[in-house]
Amino acid sequence: MTARPPSRLAAREPAPPHLVSNLELRVRFRETDLMGIVHHANYLTYFEAGRVDWLRKRGLYYDTWIQQGIHLPVVETRLRYKKAAKFDDVIVIETTCASVTRVTMRFDYRVLRGPDVLCEGETLLACVGDDLAPTRIPPLMAEVLARAELPPAEWK
Repeated sequence: MTARPPSRLAAREPAPPHLVSNLELRVRFRETDLMGIVHHANYLTYFEAGRVDWLRKRGLYYDTWIQQGIHLPVVETRLRYKKAAKFDDVIVIETTCASVTRVTMRFDYRVLRGPDVLCEGETLLACVGDDLAPTRIPPLMAEVLARAELPPAEWK
């Protein structure tokens, strides 16, 4: 029997705390399958909700980027399921901006129920223009990707 290669989701250096945000959600009935657990595809929706919330808490809004001709398609994703979430569970989507390059940004996620990690994963987003060609992340946006959350009164 051969050993499995190490996962890309293996433990990494922890991100600075100011790059981590949490979003609390309650599992809705429509997100569950016939076994009464959250369908695996819904975790990507949770990741997106966490990412949009992460950006909002720092004063970045997708509609502002779009008005400037900047788009952020997901170009790669990875997930690892550990435990099942069920209808009406209160879960927390922990989102971390893990790395930013000239053209990409990677977000790491953990879906938690209390102390239990239910799922962990990552998404890689590319910065593209209206023509869908890769483009540099604008400097002001790159600055914001490195800062802490704004005070809640400043969230849109």
